[in-house]
Amino acid sequence: MTMRRSPVCFVRRIAIRLSPLCRLCSGLAFGLLLAASASAGETVAIQLKWLHQFQFAGYYAAQDQGYYRAAGLDVRLLEARPGQDSLQTVLQGEAQYGIGNTALLAARARGLPVVVLASLYQHSAAALLVRRDAGGKASLGPNSRIMLAPNNEELALFLRKQGVPTESLLPVAHNFSYDDLLDGRVDAMSIYTTEAPYILEHSSLGYQILTPRAQGDDFYGDVLYTTESELRDHPQRAAAVRAATLRGWAYAMQHPDEMVDLIRARYPQRHSREHLLYEAQHIVPLLAQDSTELGYSDPVRWQAIASSYMAQGMLPEDFKLDGFLYQPEQQQGWRRYLPTLLPALVLLLIAGLLWRLRHRLLPHAAPAARGAAPASSDAPPAAATPATADSAVHAQAASQRTLQDAAAGALLLLDPDGQLRAANPRAQQILAQAAPPAGQLCWPALRADGSFYDAGNHPLQLALATAAPVTDAILGLPCPDGSVLWLLADIEPVADERRAVSALVLSLRPAPATAPRTSSATQSAAQNAPAGH
Repeated sequence: MTMRRSPVCFVRRIAIRLSPLCRLCSGLAFGLLLAASASAGETVAIQLKWLHQFQFAGYYAAQDQGYYRAAGLDVRLLEARPGQDSLQTVLQGEAQYGIGNTALLAARARGLPVVVLASLYQHSAAALLVRRDAGGKASLGPNSRIMLAPNNEELALFLRKQGVPTESLLPVAHNFSYDDLLDGRVDAMSIYTTEAPYILEHSSLGYQILTPRAQGDDFYGDVLYTTESELRDHPQRAAAVRAATLRGWAYAMQHPDEMVDLIRARYPQRHSREHLLYEAQHIVPLLAQDSTELGYSDPVRWQAIASSYMAQGMLPEDFKLDGFLYQPEQQQGWRRYLPTLLPALVLLLIAGLLWRLRHRLLPHAAPAARGAAPASSDAPPAAATPATADSAVHAQAASQRTLQDAAAGALLLLDPDGQLRAANPRAQQILAQAAPPAGQLCWPALRADGSFYDAGNHPLQLALATAAPVTDAILGLPCPDGSVLWLLADIEPVADERRAVSALVLSLRPAPATAPRTSSATQSAAQNAPAGH
């Protein structure tokens, strides 16, 4: 590896000498990369709406799998406390994000600046657990004692429809325990259908579970929300929290046993393994991933839920959803075009550079021609001198070589974890030919001597670890047919002021004739290439 300037470094350094358009493209290309993720190490809190259990498995997965950390976030999960109004924790700034339900509609109607980021549970697990009386009847009436968790408007709506307004009931502070119901101190309590049947399976209590969904009201369940001020002041952070959380939920539901073990290890005082597995099993239909995009908020469905609240006088008749539902494409603005814009901007920058280089490489041809022009149209044309002709031919050849070299080059944009963000056509050809493992930063590659790079000295890993450019690195990429594709690589890390790398720009070009070529020993090594390093 030499200190020769890479094309990427060269482009960026001479951009200041190019036209204003090229300078703008250079700033946008690298600025887009830095703006794509939250600042490193930002500490945020998410307020849970209940005690630790599988109900929040996606958040635990996002923490444990490093999805929040990869987005530059240090996320704390705050457990709900008995008697606590978790909505106030978010509104008062103790947490920037929270987990709520459709009660957020009522909060919005009261002028509270809440915004739903993602509707995670497409169906609600909220229900009423009601004791049966001595006659075996489960009923609620005036002066019935009830424990309702805060912000449970959907159950209040359900009771109104059953002819039992909450004003006629005797409220008891919810203590997250079934003992009061089992011991007869309350007549009903709000519960989650994902765990109550398991807890009550071995009890002698006669009970009935009443659900709004059984009566035709299909509410959203757990939703991730934030505030207008958080979205206004930290739009990138909000997008990062949402994306990492959705990724965490996808992982959690693909690995429920692993998540149960994680929850047991973190919170051993909570539920048994069997309890958590029961909960995981019954959460699957609530997420409805087989029919709905994870986290999708359907404006039509939200409006229908709002209309149900309006019909019972729980929302004003002129209530509008404006600003209540987060729209990723609107909040991100031009950032949603990043995968398309970035390759185009980089190529536009290179085109501007090549145009400039061509005109700088051909400065003598035009003056020579002008100097040889006759004084009048009648004069015979003057023959070009050998020196002038040689200069023009040299310039023309140099210009063509420059254009050909650039056209032959490959440009790729990689995430630090090896995910491909963008690639130009030549890069796509190389990827198709060599077929390196997807989602792996350190591709299996040969050194100049035919031995494989290990993870510690792989050029891509060096650029990531040092946040410094790597130039003229020999990469021999083993191909499925047993051949080796020899390339020179220049790697430019995109890092912030803390030297945290958010992307790697990889430039590949054919190795010169002096580079090693595949010997029989190298071909044997290529055929036995390791799956990864």
